[in-house]
Amino acid sequence: MHRAFAGDPAARRACAIAALDVTRAAGTSTVTRCYAEYPVKILTPKRGIDSACDCAWAYAVNMGGGLVSGDASGATIRVDDECALAMATQGTQKVYKHDTRRWNDDVKTREGDDAWKVGETTSALYASVGQGGLLALLPDPTQVFADAVFRQTQTIDMHENGSCVCVDWITAGRIGYGNERWAFERADVRTRVTVNGEPVVVEATRLEASSRVSLNSDVSLGMRMGAANVFASLIIIGPRVRELAKSCGDWARALATRHMAHGGASWVRASADDLTQTDPQSKLFVSASDLPLPHPGVVLRFFAADTESVQDVLRSLLAPLASQLGAPPYDERGGS
Repeated sequence: MHRAFAGDPAARRACAIAALDVTRAAGTSTVTRCYAEYPVKILTPKRGIDSACDCAWAYAVNMGGGLVSGDASGATIRVDDECALAMATQGTQKVYKHDTRRWNDDVKTREGDDAWKVGETTSALYASVGQGGLLALLPDPTQVFADAVFRQTQTIDMHENGSCVCVDWITAGRIGYGNERWAFERADVRTRVTVNGEPVVVEATRLEASSRVSLNSDVSLGMRMGAANVFASLIIIGPRVRELAKSCGDWARALATRHMAHGGASWVRASADDLTQTDPQSKLFVSASDLPLPHPGVVLRFFAADTESVQDVLRSLLAPLASQLGAPPYDERGGS
């Protein structure tokens, strides 16, 4: 873990806040270690959703309803050989506004590249997946409020025969509250998947209110995001999810082909006010990237007009995982 976040002490500290180990006990995947301190709490159901399925479930909760300026939240997860873990959340992760006064006071004491990190809200995760293991990260979306500064970094280190499904998504904020649509200062999200220590996937997204190096530095982030109110990524990799990766990739390419026949992603570039709820192209745009051999997998990226569209698609695409997890992702609580 220390090597994964070398040069990033904030991420290392965040990963030390909680720990979860899944190992084999009595022949089944069992949570054998569960530790958390404020602001994280981890809930582990004593009875599995499907007792006949070999998978442990856990739910991560941020106490207090969200993260404020300067907060750190994170965990270190270990999935042992031939074990399975589904890690979900109990609601949207909220990131509240940046403390400008703290920023102005503390930034004066920092010099160089670290100055911009003062007071930011940090979320970090390190996970290891053993031989034949499966890790499914199935969070609810992150909602970043106006003026917030948020950084999330995740590293998943797998055995060459390990498998992983990782969902990551961020919304435009409190869309129905004044002008809080893509109104945060910065959201920096990065997921790195390695196999035997070698990087296979590096998925990084940086959304910023303004950038000195951007040609559109005078255009607000909300205008640059067009009609999109949700950005999401789905990483599927490993032998246990080989068929799932193929079916998801085929679906995404077929949808992209239909979009190209109807104007491509032109709706994304439109104003949010121009969307029509009856237009079938005004809900979702998706792209797919196959992972290089010998690693069976795919990365899907979504732009959507609303959270429900993404959640419905995730439920449909990931439903086949129910046979390995014991319940369909994003539907294990009866469709909540």
